[in-house]
Amino acid sequence: MSTRIQNFGRFLNKNTPVTVTFNGQSLGGYQGDTLASALLANDRMLMGRSFKYHRPRGVVASGTEEPNALVNMGQGARFEPNQRTTTTELFDGLTATSQNHWPSLDFDVGVVNNYVSRFLPAGFYYKTFMFPRAAWKHVFEPIVRQSAGLGKPPKERDADRYEHFYFFTDVLVVGGGIAGLQAALAAASSGAKVLLIEQTAHWGGRAPVDGAEIGGKPAEEWVAETLATLQGMDNVTIRNRTSGAGVYDHGYALGYEQITDHAPDTDAPRHRLWRIRAKQIITATGAIERSLSFAGNDIPGVMLASAVRDYLVNWGVAVGQRTVVVTNNDDAYRTAIALKQAGLEVPAIIDARPLVEGELANQARALGIVVREGRAIAKIKGGKRVTGVDVCLQDGDGGAREEIKCDCVAMSGGWSPVVHLWSHCGGKLNWVEDQAHFAPDPKRPPTGADGRGFVLTAGIASGAMDTPAVLKDAHAAGKSAAKAAGFTPKRAGPPKARPTDEALMAPVW
Repeated sequence: MSTRIQNFGRFLNKNTPVTVTFNGQSLGGYQGDTLASALLANDRMLMGRSFKYHRPRGVVASGTEEPNALVNMGQGARFEPNQRTTTTELFDGLTATSQNHWPSLDFDVGVVNNYVSRFLPAGFYYKTFMFPRAAWKHVFEPIVRQSAGLGKPPKERDADRYEHFYFFTDVLVVGGGIAGLQAALAAASSGAKVLLIEQTAHWGGRAPVDGAEIGGKPAEEWVAETLATLQGMDNVTIRNRTSGAGVYDHGYALGYEQITDHAPDTDAPRHRLWRIRAKQIITATGAIERSLSFAGNDIPGVMLASAVRDYLVNWGVAVGQRTVVVTNNDDAYRTAIALKQAGLEVPAIIDARPLVEGELANQARALGIVVREGRAIAKIKGGKRVTGVDVCLQDGDGGAREEIKCDCVAMSGGWSPVVHLWSHCGGKLNWVEDQAHFAPDPKRPPTGADGRGFVLTAGIASGAMDTPAVLKDAHAAGKSAAKAAGFTPKRAGPPKARPTDEALMAPVW
């Protein structure tokens, strides 16, 4: 059962309650919630159905990487399909409906496809609806059209207005985590004109959630101080709720600002397209956590470990009362530790690695959490929500050896740098064996008309995995961008940060 946890929720303003409607039911939340966090706080694990087989779908992530929890948003002239619940900020009067089901979300006739899936392979329809010929127009086509798509198309003219404008800068920094903030500070300190954009409403990225310490203080304090410093500099422009949408030739980039999505009654354009010309571009876009493969990993209640941690720390939501953590790396231990310290049960950490030692693993064991080494999940039990897991040997034949009752599974398959903007204009990648991911190759950057690179990466987007390395890499990127733009960077170094001793992950795919 997912519930709200007291004394948690750093993004929430609990003095401002908010009422929203989901599938005709009124639900409560707080200012600062996302639609996903509010639904989870009200124990709404089931949020939609899959496209083809109509399998139950719940939230998997906590940000823009969310693949499942898509809903119809708004009504009338403000209706919009396929909106992510994880990025939709809550406001009073928000209305949303789930997608791809009939007659209701809980009872969906289309789920019959799941039970006959062996007869519905990919492309089956190309040879299935040919005979009798007359049946296509009157039987097959209406059924296919009714089943196609996820959301409903809008029927009224859009009531909102939109705008675009041009912005010229020396250095564009995409991403407002600790890497983006440090890179922007290093570049701006040289006198360069800097534009810093962040796609969410909040600054600092994962560092405050993960308990990082920078300059001898919690990351959240360092983020607030650095942001205040940047806001006080005349040569720095800062925008949150603005995502980097593309990087093109000649230092041209696009920014997409969501101005009033969180406050639709405001008299302002809904969205603004930034057409940016920059001498140098720094992508501090972070990384995305990978999932793990096992039977039933799409059942509501199976989520990325970082997302389970986000909902607890940022929005004060316990996705489950008993959470099994399954992982091949040390980062997921942070989720188990956070849950245990919040008073929630963690029956076991299922780790694919045969031997697990290190700072985080020892801390988890000290809290009384059982670590099952060399194990994996064979199957998730449950239908519309998780009820348990079958555990097997990682190197065995997959046969179940043990059943653990739980109502949430937090999975982690390691992290992959977000390289999309780097790759937009031809940036090349290298395979990093010990992390099992692709990372930007700084020797082969996107190049401009003069043959010189004009895009750099910073922090974990470069493949730097620990806080000291993230800050060092970001500081160097900021100085390099400023120098390439014609400015003289200051000789000061990056702030000190507390390192974490993490063991290598184990690729299990």
